[in-house]
Amino acid sequence: MSLLTPSRLLLRATGFALACALLMGTVAGWTATWAPGPRIALLAGASFLLASVGALVALRLLSRTRADCTRALQQADDARALRDAVMDITPVGFAFFDRDLKYVHVNAALAAMNGLPVNAHLGRHVAEVLPALGTRLAPRLGSALATDTPLQDVSLQVETPAAPGETRFWFGSYSRVRGADGGVLGVIASLSEVTERMRAEQSLQEHEGRLDVLTRSLPDYLWGGKVRGGVLRDFYCTPVIERTTGYPPSAFTRPGAEGTPAPLWAEMIHPEDRTRYRECIEGLPPGAEAEVEHRIICADGRVRWVRSRAAASGLDAQDAVHLGCVVTDITDRRLADDLRQRLHDSFRRSATEWRRTFDAVSSPLAVLSADGTIQRLNDAARVLFHEADPTGQPLSSTDGAPPWSSAVALVEELRRTHGSALSQVHDAASGRTWELGAAWVDEAGSEDPRIILVATEITRLLELQAHVRRSETMAAMGAIVAGVAHEVRNPLFSISAVVDAVEATFGTRPELQPYLDVLRGEVRRLTHLTQELFEYGRPTRGEWTEGAVPPVVAEALSSCELAGDKAAVKLAREWADGLPPVRMDSRRLFHVFRNVVENAVQHSPAGATVRVTADAVEETGRTWVRCTVRDGGPGFRGEDLPHVFEPFFSKRRGGTGLGLSIVQRILEEHQGRIRLSNHPCLFIHLSEPTRPEPTSYA
Repeated sequence: MSLLTPSRLLLRATGFALACALLMGTVAGWTATWAPGPRIALLAGASFLLASVGALVALRLLSRTRADCTRALQQADDARALRDAVMDITPVGFAFFDRDLKYVHVNAALAAMNGLPVNAHLGRHVAEVLPALGTRLAPRLGSALATDTPLQDVSLQVETPAAPGETRFWFGSYSRVRGADGGVLGVIASLSEVTERMRAEQSLQEHEGRLDVLTRSLPDYLWGGKVRGGVLRDFYCTPVIERTTGYPPSAFTRPGAEGTPAPLWAEMIHPEDRTRYRECIEGLPPGAEAEVEHRIICADGRVRWVRSRAAASGLDAQDAVHLGCVVTDITDRRLADDLRQRLHDSFRRSATEWRRTFDAVSSPLAVLSADGTIQRLNDAARVLFHEADPTGQPLSSTDGAPPWSSAVALVEELRRTHGSALSQVHDAASGRTWELGAAWVDEAGSEDPRIILVATEITRLLELQAHVRRSETMAAMGAIVAGVAHEVRNPLFSISAVVDAVEATFGTRPELQPYLDVLRGEVRRLTHLTQELFEYGRPTRGEWTEGAVPPVVAEALSSCELAGDKAAVKLAREWADGLPPVRMDSRRLFHVFRNVVENAVQHSPAGATVRVTADAVEETGRTWVRCTVRDGGPGFRGEDLPHVFEPFFSKRRGGTGLGLSIVQRILEEHQGRIRLSNHPCLFIHLSEPTRPEPTSYA
C-alpha cells in the first residue's frame, strides 16, 4: 500500500472540489427554468449532500493517512534498529557526521578503535573527541562533504586511547550523504584497522630487503619453479646469476610457452651434461634432495664448473612439485683439484721414478733417521735382510744381518761428526767383504737430517786383487820353474840313458842291481817332479767348451780305481739330476779331480770310502755346481791349513807339494774356488756358477 503524502492529499482534495463545482454548475444550469424556491431548495440540498460526501471522504482519507504515517514510522524504527544492529556487529568502524563534522552516530567497532564509549562521541566535533585524530581527519571529512565522489585514505596513522603510545594504521573511506530532497545531510566514514597487515607488509618488505641483500652478497645464485608433468614451469632466478653466467637476469625472466624457462636455460647447460642434469635435478622426486656437478657455457663462451644442490617439496593440490636450487661456481675448486691431481700424479711418478732409480742401484742403500732408525731400503739392501723388512726399526736391532750389523759404530761416529766415514767389514760366515760408506745429509733449513749408508761388496774385487797378485807371483815362479824344469830335463834324460846303458852292460852283476834300482827310482821321481813343474809353469791355453761336470768327475774316478784297489779304498759317487752346464777345459778339469781323488785315496786308511758328490747351490747371489770330496783320513793339522796351497808345501813323504797348487791354479783359470776343511776328514768343496762368462769354482 502506498503512503499518502501531503502533496498527494492536497491533489486529491483539489480534484474533489473541482468535481463538486462541476456538479453544482451542471445542476444550476439544469434548474435555470425552475422557480426560485424549488431551485434554491434543490441547490441547497445538493450542496449539503456534496458537503456530507466530502466530509466522509475527507475523514476516510485522514484516517488512512494517519495509519500510513504510523506504519511508516514503524518501518523507519525497524530500519534504524536493523542499521544499528548491523553497524554494531560489523568489525569495521562506522561514523556519521553532520555538516558541522559532529558525530551523529558511532558504531561499537569504531568506539572500541578510538578507546572511548559511544556517548563520548555523539554531538561532539571530531577534533573535540580525539584532537590528534581530528586534526588529521577533519580535512578529509571536509573534502568528502564537498564532492559526491567517495574518498579513500590508505595511509592514516593514528594514536588512540585504545593503544596509547602505539601508532595504529587505518584504512578510511568517506562518502557524502544527501537527503530525499537532495540536500547534504552529512558525511559517513568507514574506518578499518590494518595495523597487523601493515606490520606484516613492513616485515615482509624488510625480509625481502634482507633476502635481496643476502642473495646479492652471495656468490651463488638461486632459481626455482614448479615441475608439473615432468616440465619445469613458473621459473624464477636471482639477479646474481649474471656474476656466474655473464647473462643478465632479463635473459631468463622472459618465460617460454606455458611458463617454461627461456630456451637459453637449457642451452646454457653443457651438451655432455644435459641428460645427467635433467635426470638428477629436474627429475627430482617429491621430498627428495640431490646434488650434481656439471658444466655451463657462459655468455663469453667460457665453460665453467658449477654445483647444483636442489630440494623438492611434496605434491601440492595441482600435483606439482616446488623445486628450489642453489648453484655454486666451483671452477676454481675444480681447477685446484685438477692441479692437485696433476701434482699428485707428478709426485707419484717422481716417487715411482725415484724408487725405481733407488732400487736399480746395484749397491745396497739404506736411509736412516738421525737417531739411527731405518727409514728406507732399496731392493739390494732388502735382499741382505733375507726379504725381511726392518723399516722403522733401529739399526742396532739388525744383529746377524751383515754388513748392517757392523754399521752401528759408523752411525754413532756420524752422529758426533755430522760428516762422512768409510769402513771395511768382513763376514767370516759367508766369506764376503763389504766397504761401508756413510754420510750425514742435513739440508739447509731442514729439521729432519738423514744418514745415508752405502754397502759396496768388494769380495770379488779383493779376490781379483789376490788373484792378480797370486798370478803375478805364480807367473814369475812358473817362468823360473819352467826354466829349471827345462834345464833339469836334459840331464835327467842323460842320466836315464846312462842307467839304461849300465844296466844293459852290467845288468848280470848282482852287486850292482840295488844301485841301479835306486838310480832308476830317483830318475822317475825327478821326472815326475819335472812333469809337475812343467804343469805348474805351463801358460793357460785351454780349450773352452760348455759341458756337464759329472762326466769329467766319472772319468777321474775311473782313472783312480787302480790306486784305490791297491790301497783297499772304495770310491763312491753321487750327484743330483739336472745340474747346469759350465764353461770349462775338460782336460785340465780332469787333472783337478784326479789329483784331488788320488790325494784322498792316499790319505784314507784301508777299508775307508772316498765319496764324491755334486749338486747345485746358491751362494752370493749366483748358482754354483758344488763338488765335494770326503775321505776317511785324519785331516790336516790346524797350523798347516793356511799353507796347503803354497807351492812345494807337503807333509807327505815323497810329495812335491805342487799337487794342490796346480789344482788351485786350474780352478782359478775356471774362476772357481777350492776349500779345505777337516770334517774330521779331508773336505774339498768345488762349486761352479752358471754364467755365460768364464766358469768359476769354489
